[in-house]
Amino acid sequence: MLNIGIVIFAIGFIFAGIATISFRIRAIANKPAWGGVALPLGIIGFIGLVIGVILIAITRA
Repeated sequence: MLNIGIVIFAIGFIFAGIATISFRIRAIANKPAWGGVALPLGIIGFIGLVIGVILIAITRA
């Protein structure tokens, strides 16, 4: 269970990082920063981070 939590956490972290990169590139290119894939990847990344932390906390308790 701990391994699954770590994998989900890592996937969420990667998605959140990609969303951040997309946000910054769109902002520099003078496009709407929350357009494109930034918002969906940010939401998926946040959900993945939360689920991963919960699974890790349950396993470690």
